[in-house]
Amino acid sequence: MEIKAVVFDFGGVMTTSTMPQRVIELAKEKGVDWEVFRRGFEAHRLDYDAGRITLAEMYGLIWGDAGLSVDAETTAAFMEADDRSWCYRNERTLAWMKALKARGFGIGILTNMAPRFAREHFESVFADFIAVADAMVISGDEGIVKPQREIYDLLRSRIGLPAESLLFVDDVERNVAGARAAGWRALRFETNDQVEADFERTLAQWSDRRDLNS
Repeated sequence: MEIKAVVFDFGGVMTTSTMPQRVIELAKEKGVDWEVFRRGFEAHRLDYDAGRITLAEMYGLIWGDAGLSVDAETTAAFMEADDRSWCYRNERTLAWMKALKARGFGIGILTNMAPRFAREHFESVFADFIAVADAMVISGDEGIVKPQREIYDLLRSRIGLPAESLLFVDDVERNVAGARAAGWRALRFETNDQVEADFERTLAQWSDRRDLNS
């Protein structure tokens, strides 16, 4: 089936960097082993993104898992850096979203994001990205996260198109795999040049198959 809409992840796609790259320098400064964060985010980040715990609770769990006693001031510094790290806009992605819209593609946004960030930063800093979208699903609003099948199905129902006509762009492989398991096409984002070229190749391959079958 023809691709009729392109759905975008937020962090790492609509942003130029995500939290690990921005916070790692603070971890070095504070003398906290980065492995503490890697294990902690793997264990607890999705609960935060689903809105089941707060950011402060997530960091409390990370410190507790590592057997660390971290003072409130240091925790607050990590929380501030965490929030701030998601505010670096990828203007190239915005331009591509607008160009796709002008070509007649629907646009969606599907992201793992906790409610606090969505309300305090995302809706203001990324208002023009949101304005391009025909449908949006934020995990923290729904209590479900990528790569759960339900979150892809929810976006599909909101955009009003069959799964086979949707293409998802995400920088995390498990989320790309989740989209494919839900019946979507999907591309892994590495750079804007790469993903735009991959998208055009995908369109060309579909067009070639259509011509052969006509």
